[in-house]
This record gives sequence, C-alpha cells and structure tokens, in this order.
Amino acid sequence: MGRSLPEACFAAVRFARDAWRLAAEGQAAQQRHVPALFSIGNGFIGVRGPGEAAGAPRVYLNGVYERVPIAYHEAAHGFARESDLRLAVADATRPAILIDGQPVAAVAAVELDLTRCVRTEMLTSGGVEIVIEQFVSMTHDGLVLTRVAFADGCDVAALPLVTPPPRNGAAIVGALESAVYDPRVAPTMATSPWVEMQVRDEPGIAARVDGLRESGFVVSCAMQEIGRRTIDGRVQVDFASGYRASRDPQMRDSLPDILRLAGERGYDALLAEQAAWFADFWSASNIAVAGQPEAELAIRYALAELAMAVGRDGKSSIGAKGQTGEGYEGHVFWDADLYVMPVFAFTHPAIARAMLEWRISGLDAARDNARAMGQERGGLYPWRTIGGHECSSYFPAGPAQYHINADIAYALETYLAATGDRTILAAGGAEMLVETARIWLAIGFHDAGREGAFVINRVTGPDEYSAIVNNNLYTNMMAARHLRFAAREGLAASLIDQAEAGRMVRAAEAMFLPFDEERQVFAQDDGFFRLEPWPFETTPRESYPLLLHFHPLAIYRRRVSKQADAVLALALLPDAFDPAMRRRMLDIYEATTAHDSTLSASAFATAAAHAGDGARAAHYWRVAALTDLADLFGNADHGLHMAALAGSWTTLVMGFAGMRVEGDTLCFDPVEIPGLDDYNFTVTFRDTPVDVAVSGRTATVSVRGARQISIRVGGEDVAPSGETSRSRAL
Repeated sequence: MGRSLPEACFAAVRFARDAWRLAAEGQAAQQRHVPALFSIGNGFIGVRGPGEAAGAPRVYLNGVYERVPIAYHEAAHGFARESDLRLAVADATRPAILIDGQPVAAVAAVELDLTRCVRTEMLTSGGVEIVIEQFVSMTHDGLVLTRVAFADGCDVAALPLVTPPPRNGAAIVGALESAVYDPRVAPTMATSPWVEMQVRDEPGIAARVDGLRESGFVVSCAMQEIGRRTIDGRVQVDFASGYRASRDPQMRDSLPDILRLAGERGYDALLAEQAAWFADFWSASNIAVAGQPEAELAIRYALAELAMAVGRDGKSSIGAKGQTGEGYEGHVFWDADLYVMPVFAFTHPAIARAMLEWRISGLDAARDNARAMGQERGGLYPWRTIGGHECSSYFPAGPAQYHINADIAYALETYLAATGDRTILAAGGAEMLVETARIWLAIGFHDAGREGAFVINRVTGPDEYSAIVNNNLYTNMMAARHLRFAAREGLAASLIDQAEAGRMVRAAEAMFLPFDEERQVFAQDDGFFRLEPWPFETTPRESYPLLLHFHPLAIYRRRVSKQADAVLALALLPDAFDPAMRRRMLDIYEATTAHDSTLSASAFATAAAHAGDGARAAHYWRVAALTDLADLFGNADHGLHMAALAGSWTTLVMGFAGMRVEGDTLCFDPVEIPGLDDYNFTVTFRDTPVDVAVSGRTATVSVRGARQISIRVGGEDVAPSGETSRSRAL
C-alpha cells in the first residue's frame, strides 16, 4: 500500500466564519500559514496577510523577477545557465499606525470577505481599536486601496509609508536553517539585487523607485492619502497605493496617473467597482453545497485565490504559489496549463485566453530551449520559468518532462472546446501547437523491434521519482493526442503539408503504450514494474516527502511514484480505459504513490470518480480542497498551492459531475459521492452561462439567455433552448 494521506474534514476547518468569510483571531491569527492564507491580489499585485515580522516579504508583482546565475561544479551542454527569481518588492501597502506616538503592528484578528475579496484586520493597543480594510483593485491593475478607521478623539496617527524591498528569503529563513534542505523554497541572496533609484517622503505621500541589476526591471510604488473624514464618531483615513513595473525606466512616470484616478474616484466608488467585479465573477462561477457551508467556503476560497493570482493581460500567467509566497521562486510550471487553465476556460474564458497568450508569447524562447536540448526543429517549453527560458538546474526531474508540450496543447484544446473561440489559433495558437508537436517526431521513432510502434525514450513523466524512462504512459498518450490535434489544425492553417501531417498521424496511431500482462494494467513506463517496491510499511512518517530525505538514485531504483502519473492519464483521458481497467489502475497505482506533491490528490479524486469509487474520490477531494486551509502538508506558509486549489474545482465539476465536451455538446454524467448529496455550480459554455444542480446521480441543467447550445445529460441529448431545465436520473 502506498502512503496514506491525512483524512481531511470540512467541518473541522478552523478558519471558517461562514460560507463566504475566512477569519482568524487570537492564537489562530498567529498560525504560520495565516499570512499566505489571507493573501489578496489582482493577478499583478499580491499582498500577503498579517502576522509576520516587520520587514518580512509581503508584496509580489507577477512577472517581475531577477536573473541569477546557476552554479554548477560540473555542467554540460544545454544546461540552464541562469534562473528567474521572483523577489518581494517594496511594500507600499501598509500605512504607519501610531498610538500615542508608538507604532502598533500586532494584529488581533483578520477576516477575508470572499464576496468582494476585501481583507479586514483589527489591531488593539491600550484599549484603542483600529480597523484596517484593504483590497487590491480588480479593475485597475496597479492599485491597492486601504481604509484605516478608529474612534474620534484617540491619539492615533495613520501615515503613508513605503518600506524598501527586503532581501529575498527573509520570510523563510527558519526553514532554510533547518537540518533538511528543501529545494522547493527560494534561496537567500548574499547581497540585495535591488538598486535604490529614487525615494520620496513628504506629508501625505511616500514613494520610491527601485531597479533590479540583471533583469532590468524598474519597480515604482507610492502610497498617498486620498481621503479623511469623521462619521458617527469614527475617523476614516483612506490611502491609495500604486505600483508600476517595467524594463523601461520611463514607465515610472505613469504612476501618478493611477494615484490621481484613485483620488478623484475615492475609496467608496472603487470599493463599489470591486464589489461589482466580484458579483459578475460569482455569477459565472459560484459553487453551493447543501448543508455544508465549510465545503462551500473551501471551493469559493479556491476560486477567489486563483482569480487574485492569475495574470489577466497575456504578459504573465500563474506561478505554482501565485503571488502568495516565495515557494518555487515564483516559477510557472505545467500545472498552470493543466490544472488552472481549465477552471477559467469554463468560468472566465478571457482569463484562460490570456494564459494561452502568455504561452504563445514564449514560443521563441521554447524554440531556443529545443535547440539547447538538441532538437533542430520545433519548440520545447520549459519546465519552470517566469521570463520564458528554462530555469531548472536538475534536468532528470525537470527539463526531461517533455510532456509539458502536450499539456499546453491539451489546454489549448480545452479552451477551444469550452469557448469555440478559434481566433486564438490565428493569433499564434496554431503555430505553437505545430511547433510543440514537432518535438515528438524529433525525439521519438518507429521501433522495428516493436513492430513499428512509435516509441519515446528517455523522458520523465509527471512522476519525478521515475526519471529518464522509456515510454512513459502519460507522456505517450498525451503526445498521441497532441499529434492528432496538430495535424488537423496545422493543415487547416497551412503551417504543415500533407506529408508532415501524415507523419504526425502515423506516429499517433502507432504510439506504444506499455502494458503489464501480469497485472493487466497499462504500465507507467517500460520498466516500472520491474523495480523493487518502495518499503512504505517501514518508512517513517517524518521521512516524507521522500525527496527531502533520500538521494534521487535511492528513489529512482524503487517502484514508487511521487504523484499521480498513470493515474493522471486516467483522470484526463478516461475514455481510453474501460471501467474495469480504471478500477485496476487506481488500485495498483495507489499502492505505489507517495503523494509527495499537492498535484496528486485531485488527480486521484477525479480518477476515482471515473472509476465509480465515490468514497475514495471524496477522500482525495477533501485533501485537495483543504491542502492550504488546513495546512495538511505543513508548507502553506511558503505560499498557497494553486494546482490543489484548482483541482478542488475540477474534481467537483469534471470528476463528480462528469462534465466534458464531446464535439459541440456539453455533457454531464454525475457519480454518486458519499456525504455530498446536493451541490450546484455554474459554468460558461460557448458564451452561455449554464447552471447545474446535482443530486446523487441526477443532474438538472438550466441555460441562461436565448443562445442555442447542445447539452447531453446521462447520455441523452436534450433539446437546446433558453431558460430551460433538463434533468436525467442515471
């Protein structure tokens, strides 16, 4: 049996105030993951919550990074020479609060209202209560609004303040000083990479400009008082904080514009804009779970944090931790495409398109990466990056994961299926699709020793504990899908000729899928079942994750999976397996999996739903949904796990409710889940909001508006019409 994940219970979530509010007070507010848990943002700016020491990193900007050299004692051709490192920037979001001339910092309570994504903090000192309300504007990218309120007559001062950018790593120095080295957290830097360019501190406004030495980014920020009034015996002081970041130093001159806008509009009007934005957001994506407000809160929290972390301008995407902490150095991985993008494809397609536009903008860098890896044609997207080039210094577990190309193609295909928006293909999507598909023809071949089957050798699948293997099942299945997709769309766009399209289709049709005759399951790779099993029964609980306690070779020699791999194929491509095979694969691979990645639980949950095992699906779903809220893996303080947050939604909608697209038809096939009797959710399909109510194995579907779309419930087509409910008990 593999590693058992902790049992998670929605009712035990200690931060649940109600179905729309997260709250912590007293000792709970001092938990180490509270700063990450109460993060707010708008896709560009991310501001961690209260509770950390003065000077600790709090503010991050999506897409802003420094270039740092990678030191190798023994390097080789094609190794990444530099990495992108996302750094905390100067903090212009926290006004100075003084009582009787003394600074007040300790927070007694904090609350996050998900209806508007407004955070409220309460400070107390000497009988004086101060309330700080804050939000990051979803309608103005570079703007943060803060209101400080206190009783009239108290000796309280609230003043604009901008603190310099901290040296990277200050927030996690304790983790780095521990006996166990953790490669998932950002490294400290011996000297600050920031260059102070300008500082301004005047009555009513504080500002500064800093530059990064190597990447050339210039970050300007300011805090300005924009309003002060007394209402019902309470003083309210309003502040606007602005941020701009660019490689063009002249961009800092645009900062006064956003501060001027904030001053003209005022705090209340901008808060009303925020409320309206989120009203539209929840109208398109709300989740309701009958009788389980904590479960509702968990999924709503996931959706809100994803929305506050994902780039919406096509110039950035979403890092593994968003802008909520320093884990993984702020890098974007393949889970942005495979886990997060589908959420927005079916709720907020404009965001999904922006994520794809960011990938398209990185095609030239992907071509560079392919050349460095020895492929003369095509593009190979990096395993981890911010600026577009590969940043991984350990190729067996990183750049060897060629499946990222197929993951991006799958994201593009999902977007097209959800939206019908084929203009993305002409905007570079088709070119990206073809260039990434060419890599499979470059690294694979038709093996005469296997009767001409197309094989792909020496790659790493999603399971980083099985590195540099032959014929990883997930990679080969996704590559075959990718090749068919590219052949079809590449021909349509005149990007390839009939001969190249034919080679792609032949490779896809002849793709080798390893099969284990003894166990009657598809094998994770050619050699997976020839390895000695990992001794889970004698591995102490404190020795997980294995990557922190065992040399990679000690892991590679054993039959053990870090996370869902073959099971991820089962989750994404269930129709490739018959029902009996789904159950056998779930059982076999559960016994080999350590679940040392937070990407694992939601994939197992969805796969279990496809296998008809509702109890097992529910267990894994709760783990995914509560990964951060309950800090199940003890590292939420490094930043929230964006893939786990996204997976909690995709499991519910695509796993439990069985949502998928077949041609131009939106389909639902619910699975009965113990303890989840009735739930509702909203998706968008072809520009049409669709409300879905599930009760056991019965789905009722309502279409808003008069647009005609095709829907199938439980295998039965229903007549497309507006404002109509359709239901079917399976």
